[in-house]
Amino acid sequence: MTFTVCYGIERQQKESISAPTIGAIKTDTVLKAILGFGDNVRALIHGVEQPDHITVPEGSEVVLETRANQKAN
Repeated sequence: MTFTVCYGIERQQKESISAPTIGAIKTDTVLKAILGFGDNVRALIHGVEQPDHITVPEGSEVVLETRANQKAN
């Protein structure tokens, strides 16, 4: 299966034998090094935030965005 991961203007096409989960993409150290994202990101597919347990559909574009910081009350 093939999918694309984007962070900012950077894009990385990935191939995998089986569909990874969103959580696996967010913790992939190779993708972190290539694309330059940290631990505080959220993943979107078609503009909708995806939970970590969802598997990535074939041909999808997973967009990673830095999660907004929240102020403590």
